[in-house]
Amino acid sequence: MRSILRWWRSPDQYDWLSSYMHARGFTRPAQILMAVIAASGALVPANALWSPAPANFALLTPAAVVAGVAGLGYTVLWLTRWPTRTQSIGFASFICLSIGLGSWAAADPQIGLMACAALAVSGGYFAFFHSARLVTANLVVALVVATTHVWAMATHGELVLALTMVFLVIELNAGVPLAIQIMVHALGIDLIKSDRDPLTGLLNRRSFQRAVVAMVLDGQRAGDYLAFAMIDLDRFKALNDTLGHNAGDDALVEVGRALGARLPSSAIVGRVGGEEFLVADIITSPVAETLGEQARAAVTATHYGLTASVGTAAVDVTSLNTATIVDSLHWLTMQSDVAMYTAKRAGGNRVHHHGPLQTRRAASDAEHEDGRNVTGG
Repeated sequence: MRSILRWWRSPDQYDWLSSYMHARGFTRPAQILMAVIAASGALVPANALWSPAPANFALLTPAAVVAGVAGLGYTVLWLTRWPTRTQSIGFASFICLSIGLGSWAAADPQIGLMACAALAVSGGYFAFFHSARLVTANLVVALVVATTHVWAMATHGELVLALTMVFLVIELNAGVPLAIQIMVHALGIDLIKSDRDPLTGLLNRRSFQRAVVAMVLDGQRAGDYLAFAMIDLDRFKALNDTLGHNAGDDALVEVGRALGARLPSSAIVGRVGGEEFLVADIITSPVAETLGEQARAAVTATHYGLTASVGTAAVDVTSLNTATIVDSLHWLTMQSDVAMYTAKRAGGNRVHHHGPLQTRRAASDAEHEDGRNVTGG
């Protein structure tokens, strides 16, 4: 019973699976496949208009036309962008209702039962991206439609054939989604275990990128620019040599905690090297001076007397899409790293921003009077 309740309460996995697919370049093939499935919605009005007419033809025809138009709309959506979670649920619900409508309206009960098995498509989608509750709702639609046709076949003396076919419907609409959910949850557990740096508990480089992709695609955070801040601890080797590696490890843990505590709650923090940390956030300015200074101040507030060289870079969020986001993240990492080394060569304990030429004047005007922040390209 506990296992069933845990399965029933399992959270929606759309965000992390989307970011996982984006990070590995799987999204475009998935978009094309889903666009083809959505386009098949045009078959619903075609079947309604040219198949043997059921008794409820007058009600079915307008509903089928609506389904066809919705199918074309979702085709355009999938071809142009990766949908939000709400749009994704709407898409799978449309597939479920379209197949259910077509199956229920079939004049031949045997054809209706065979068509009902196709609800495994929407059930599999719900299982892969969403929750057990939606998988169950899809199964209920399949059972309701199947029961209607079983009753019709039983009244014509075909009960055994009807029960055989309804078993196939249940097997596909329950077994396939369950198998997919088991696979996805196992994958999720493995990813969670491999997502964290074992010393600091922060995200590692790979999971940091997935989290940033998810943040950008979610589109819910206020701000126009995606900013990165690369943080390198100054003279960290000297601390290791003087106090020992245990003290060095303790210092890294404390820096990780300080960054988590002092940076905005919306910021994503990862450890991407020995004494290197990377921060991402969506901000309102093209110059990430505030984010960089917050990171530098967090390091200096630790008990080991550490300072940090911080390099920042930013891009316009509107320039990011499923085709460019991975390359843009690589560019941000590289440019913030270059800016960090510029800050280090200037003496450390300062922030340097790498940005487009038009941001230099704004950045120069924003420099701190104490000279700790420098801006360039």
